[in-house]
Amino acid sequence: MPHGAGYNRLLSPADGPESGVSGLARRQLVHEGRIVPAAIALSHHEQLARLERDCPEALPRAVVVGDLVFDRIRANLARRDRYRRALGVGPHRKLVLVSSTWGAHSLLGANGDLVARLVAELPVDEYQVVLAAHPNAWYGHGGLQVRLWLADARDGGLLVLPPQQGWQAALVASDVIVGDHGSVTFYGAALGRPVLLASSGREAEELDPGSPTALLSGTLPRLDPAGAVLPQIEQVMAAHGPHDDVTGRTLGMPGQAEGLLRRLAYRLMELPEPAAPATARPLAEPLPERGEVLSFEVEAVVGGDCVTVRRYPAVLERPPGSQVRDPHLVVDAEEVNPRLLENAAIVVGRETRPGWAQETLRRYPGCFMTAEIAGDRSIDLTLRSGERLRAGVVPIDPRCLASAVYGWLVRGRSREDLRSGITVRVGDRQVVVNCDA
Repeated sequence: MPHGAGYNRLLSPADGPESGVSGLARRQLVHEGRIVPAAIALSHHEQLARLERDCPEALPRAVVVGDLVFDRIRANLARRDRYRRALGVGPHRKLVLVSSTWGAHSLLGANGDLVARLVAELPVDEYQVVLAAHPNAWYGHGGLQVRLWLADARDGGLLVLPPQQGWQAALVASDVIVGDHGSVTFYGAALGRPVLLASSGREAEELDPGSPTALLSGTLPRLDPAGAVLPQIEQVMAAHGPHDDVTGRTLGMPGQAEGLLRRLAYRLMELPEPAAPATARPLAEPLPERGEVLSFEVEAVVGGDCVTVRRYPAVLERPPGSQVRDPHLVVDAEEVNPRLLENAAIVVGRETRPGWAQETLRRYPGCFMTAEIAGDRSIDLTLRSGERLRAGVVPIDPRCLASAVYGWLVRGRSREDLRSGITVRVGDRQVVVNCDA
């Protein structure tokens, strides 16, 4: 059966003198002049021609059964909202699925800093980044090493899918793919998701030039590693089109793979096939490893009676050209990095004790205000002057309101306007919030 979306990778020269496409090569199918497999499952009729080219004597054993994985992914599209909730992504955020195959020319191999850059440069209230890395990357380097490479990005909010499962559900939940020449990227394009190609095996001659994956890699928009990533993500989402002409060459017999593969299996076992139709099963909810973001670098842009708030993880550095405008730090009181707390404009506490605000302002003389958040998402702000402001249940993250108030006040705007109500814009949400004394 195909390993991934069809047969695409060329055999490595290290595997022996004979070349060929992995899965279709003669030296993988023939031993001492005998065809070894009883059946060779193909996902599309296109692969018959390539099998005939590489190993014509195996052609009578070939059976086109479609792509079981892709059929199952499509059968679970109705569970998209469920998977998004499992990943902590609501309707106001875009899910960026980063997909990396294995090897030196994979996304992780060729662009080692890209994952951290995506997490650093995409506003956290508008985007969530999740990584699906090929099991070979996990088992080749070891889980400890992979987690060490990703530690800073995880602290900045990256979700990391385990190698066993989760990528299919993440594909269903995704809004945009940043990938390479692996199968996850291919399936994402076939689902109609916008795709930005960060790395490709075409130049490294890892792919069969006639394979659909190689052809797709030649048509996808390429990520510019020297450019800011946010505008590139926005552009590919606004301008993408379908890739059915390429992906359809690998994903044949749509919706029929369950039944065709079961029929083949029972024929090989010489047993009667069950009468009930074969159906796809639900994909399990993704269970990513996730860190907790405790500190944000925030820009609060005041225009008219509106404050636009954008937040970025403070633990990650952004490259030149993507700096936050007039940033201020919002830091959770449980942050373990003293440098961040000492430079915080706003320190946030949850379910605090009496006197916490005054004690915190004394401890951190550079702090402009404290923000105390109660369980019902109400928020109390205490300014260094001693003035207190309160907002009831806030329909956005209360820390965003604290940043909006900060931006409003440091630009000399009226405190009375805060009491009558200001408009706070976070991503595509716009709310009017009142702060009472």
